[in-house]
Amino acid sequence: MGEAKERADQSSGSGRGLLLAVVLLALVGLGASAYLSILHWQVHNLAGHESFCAVSEAVNCDTVALSRFSMIFGVPLSTWGILFYLVFIVLGLWGFFRREPPWPWGLLGLLNAVSVGVSVFQFQISELVIHSICIMCITICAANAAAAVLCVLGQRKVGLPATGALMPPVGALLLGNAVFLAWFHRLAFGSAFFVWFNSIVLVAVIVLGVLGRRGILKVLVRWFADLAVLFKRPLVGGGLSAALVCVGVALLIATPHIYPSQDEVIAYGTQDIGIGRTEEGHNWIGAEAPEVVIVEYSDYECPYCRKAHEIVRQVVRERKDWLRLVHVHVPLDHSCNPMLRRPFHRHACDCARAAICADRQNRFWVMNDALFVRRCGLDAGGLAMLAEKLGLDVPAFRECMRQQETEDVLQEDLAECRDVAEECRKMGRRFGTPTFVVGDQVISGLKKREFWVRLVESCRQSP
Repeated sequence: MGEAKERADQSSGSGRGLLLAVVLLALVGLGASAYLSILHWQVHNLAGHESFCAVSEAVNCDTVALSRFSMIFGVPLSTWGILFYLVFIVLGLWGFFRREPPWPWGLLGLLNAVSVGVSVFQFQISELVIHSICIMCITICAANAAAAVLCVLGQRKVGLPATGALMPPVGALLLGNAVFLAWFHRLAFGSAFFVWFNSIVLVAVIVLGVLGRRGILKVLVRWFADLAVLFKRPLVGGGLSAALVCVGVALLIATPHIYPSQDEVIAYGTQDIGIGRTEEGHNWIGAEAPEVVIVEYSDYECPYCRKAHEIVRQVVRERKDWLRLVHVHVPLDHSCNPMLRRPFHRHACDCARAAICADRQNRFWVMNDALFVRRCGLDAGGLAMLAEKLGLDVPAFRECMRQQETEDVLQEDLAECRDVAEECRKMGRRFGTPTFVVGDQVISGLKKREFWVRLVESCRQSP
């Protein structure tokens, strides 16, 4: 009877309540990771998709999901997070119902330390590299931080010293910063936040290391003891490990099939074809000395513009010795276009500015094609991620997007567009995108390839 009471007292003092709290925090991380995995797929596959947390350029989950740092080995980081939190929850519930402390506090502390290290690394990436914070990512970081506190308290409950229990999460903070420093050393040292934060964590690690050498050793022993418990039943431990490996391999194999690769070049891009700028500053592609010129008035968010541009580009490529295409920006949104009185294509103005800024780095047609092909992430933050993907100088690109000079160039294009719109009005036609001007002819809307072949051939043959 006394032995049963002693076991009940030991169980109640083993931190079962803390175990349950840690599991609940892991469920928060699991839910946020599941949402981010769905969001990641949506912003890469659904045209025009925007999440509820696409609040601004500085607070935008979509921008973070479009970053190259959102995937590890071709799988979204959030999807790895789902697997991680499932393991964490299984161990926590196992320990809750097993009632044999101190297991699994050592393993939970180790896993939590990993999550803390990843969180601090990802936070630095978002703040200092992407320049956009994800609300759901911050939720996960907060859950990991709270779980770290509970893991330390839980390990104290089962007799581990405080210095030893604190060492894994604090060490993970330092490691996360060290990895970031190794990757982005110039950027990191330019950030006062990074220097101060890293210095505080380094001092904490040194103090804990000096004061708690024995405690740290006990934590290491606890980790190995917990692992031994897992494999006391080889079928259980081995089965769980095998299942984990199989799921990981399945993710690596299956993910490429739900993220189909998409060519971001139209009509072979600038390969073996002339490009340049007209005297007015408009970008052209095709013939150096053209016999026929097509002037395109287009909007990057207009689906008909994209289809029409692709058809015309192919016709130009096939006749690149005498045919030229000139691009003029006509973003259909009232935020920059005075011809409109209401919102329409929400990111059209930013897309036009992005093409102008890419032109500053002699990458107009690369950006032009990517903007027409791109399905999502057309706000300022997503465009910066696109600029990075296309090999542009991102800080210079960001600065250019904010400059008045860029807006002046855009307004010059819009002024020219107003002249064409006036010609359309005189002809009793409504101006819209796409619109093309060939000689004295104004062509509106999407036309088939055969139409363009007949038109340019007849213009060339005309005296």
